[in-house]
Amino acid sequence: MNQVIFLLQLTQLLSADLFTKLQQTDARLLSFITHHRVNSLDPFFIQLTDVATLVTYSIPVILLIYAYAKQLVVLQRKSWLVLIALTINSAIVDTLKKVIHRPRPFVTYSDIHNLVPVTSFSFPSGHTAEVTLLAISISILFPKQKWAIVLTWLWALVISYSRMDLGVHYPSDVLGAMANSMLVAFTFIKLMLRLDFLRSEKQNQLERQ
Repeated sequence: MNQVIFLLQLTQLLSADLFTKLQQTDARLLSFITHHRVNSLDPFFIQLTDVATLVTYSIPVILLIYAYAKQLVVLQRKSWLVLIALTINSAIVDTLKKVIHRPRPFVTYSDIHNLVPVTSFSFPSGHTAEVTLLAISISILFPKQKWAIVLTWLWALVISYSRMDLGVHYPSDVLGAMANSMLVAFTFIKLMLRLDFLRSEKQNQLERQ
């Protein structure tokens, strides 16, 4: 019994020590990024972060409007998949923020200064989550549109970096958001593809004949 208690206490100590070291590494990386930021790019990154959500959601909405105008059923369904995945992802991120309660880096460390105002918790990065989800969704649903894949991934990487450069997210916030988006995209979109969501009723009827 004493050995079990000892092992549990040792595990707790090691876990706490590991968490502390990871937090310190996280803070040092962010401190390096913010202290070496290119000041001339600050307005650019601030503008990007201000419009990131609007631009990200506008892409599937514009595709959806175009698809309905041209009566392109498959494109309609692809657009809906992206929009629904974005919504699910956003809900999960908001829940994680409230559950994990991680303070923003500039709140914890006095040498890290934020360039944009934020009031929510830090983990995971909402901006990173949505732009990464968009990039993964485009990659899955439009594999032949190489230019679109490149542009959305470039958009995702720039926005993700800007959240650290502006001092509002740790690197682990960004990585956690990317991992969450990857899980949502591959779980939801791949599931819907397996259920033949993109196939129209007309196609199904032709196959039954």
